[in-house]
Amino acid sequence: MKKQRIGFMGMGIMGQAMAQNLLRHGFPLTVFNRTAARCAILKELGAKVAASPRELAGKSDVVIVMVTGPEAVYALLAGEKGCARALDETKTFVNMGTVSPAYARELAHAIEPLGAAYIDAPVSGSKKPAEEGQLVILAGGDKARVKALEPVFLAMGRAVVHCGGVGQGSMMKMAVNMLLATMMQGLAEAAALARGGGLPLEALFAVLAAGPMQCGLFGLKEPMLKRRQYPAQFPLRHMLKDLRYVVDAVQEAGTYAPLAHAALNTCRAAVSRGLGDADFAAVAELVRSLSQSQED
Repeated sequence: MKKQRIGFMGMGIMGQAMAQNLLRHGFPLTVFNRTAARCAILKELGAKVAASPRELAGKSDVVIVMVTGPEAVYALLAGEKGCARALDETKTFVNMGTVSPAYARELAHAIEPLGAAYIDAPVSGSKKPAEEGQLVILAGGDKARVKALEPVFLAMGRAVVHCGGVGQGSMMKMAVNMLLATMMQGLAEAAALARGGGLPLEALFAVLAAGPMQCGLFGLKEPMLKRRQYPAQFPLRHMLKDLRYVVDAVQEAGTYAPLAHAALNTCRAAVSRGLGDADFAAVAELVRSLSQSQED
């Protein structure tokens, strides 16, 4: 069966890895990035590099966008060289970046007159799962179209969850990232308490790994907290952006979420201290700095 032609825009931490996995699975791939140099590795691996979003969309059946927010998505769509000029009823536009559910619905409404199908499909996972093709795809939109895209999604991830109509993939992303942020803050506070109470971090993580609180997140962040080094898998500034979307979604849904607001405030304070480009686990450094009993 002939594989769909994929256009992929956004060669950031996640996008490069996801695009490489599409190539490994044999999909014809065209890429675009505002900073063209970031496409070099994809070109070496066999991808075509488009000069504009419009050119990319013209050469693709499925247009995937993996950028940081609404402004970046709009920049790829709009203008004489924007991909909107080449979207029609033969194409599917997939936004895999994190945006608010309200914006996902707004984007679908804007694309509808062009004839193209719209799917919002943010992902659960960070740099390492992206590199290993182990992301979880959170898809919102027409169920049959999501099913048709499964071979594409499964080239980048290990599971596809259909969350409902347009915008519901983004709503699921809000729920997942809210939990992720609050778990990380809880781990940071537990680590500070352990240190302050004279416990070694090795013992804390051994207990977590041995019991019902065992989870991949804690295992992934353990070396960061022990070494106090936070190479970015998911930058803190991106978590801050996402948490702003989360609290907006909470307000829209009318739910009670004090932990989400606390996590937002913690991330904001950590970014203000220059930790924005570090992994979001660097909130542990903020907690540590504010804890009276922590050693230098």
